[in-house]
Amino acid sequence: MPLALFGGSFNPPHVGHLAVAEACAEAAGLDRVLWMPAATPPHKRADPALASAPTRLRMVEAAIAGNERFQASDLEIVRGDVSYTVDTLRALAAQGHRDLALIVGGDSLAGFPRWREPEAIVELARPVVYRRPGDGVDLGALPRWLASAVVSVGGPLLQLSSTDIRRRIADGQTVRYLVPDAVREIADAEGLYRRVRRR
Repeated sequence: MPLALFGGSFNPPHVGHLAVAEACAEAAGLDRVLWMPAATPPHKRADPALASAPTRLRMVEAAIAGNERFQASDLEIVRGDVSYTVDTLRALAAQGHRDLALIVGGDSLAGFPRWREPEAIVELARPVVYRRPGDGVDLGALPRWLASAVVSVGGPLLQLSSTDIRRRIADGQTVRYLVPDAVREIADAEGLYRRVRRR
């Protein structure tokens, strides 16, 4: 599996994302991990805390700088509108990518059968699933077509989320060592995620 899609809102990207991508790349023998910020995540269409797509792409580029296996992509941003994984995988296949993987967090796997065209996704890309203790996923309870395709990956346990990062910034708390310095500098310079003070 030389190329894996790692999609998400990345609002902002943090060290947990980096650890997951690196662990999956190592365990599944991935040559490249394509980090793809969603133009408009389907579940966050009206989220006022969502930074602009170009800003999230810049933060991803800053976060992954220096890792030759990681690459940022603006494919979904250029396409615009709501970003669906199946559409992105089809676009990558049309570009000639045949051996594809899809990095998915274990906590997202239970809802995978409700994604748009989930069986088509599995036909296009093998799910590489980052498992964490307590993610609540029982592979035996998943549809056979999904459970049989999953590559499970373990790795460091980091209880960290972009929601936590945004909350800390809004509360004026430090996020040093939770996000790469370059990401923190972008967020600081652009005033991202700060709570608006009302008079």
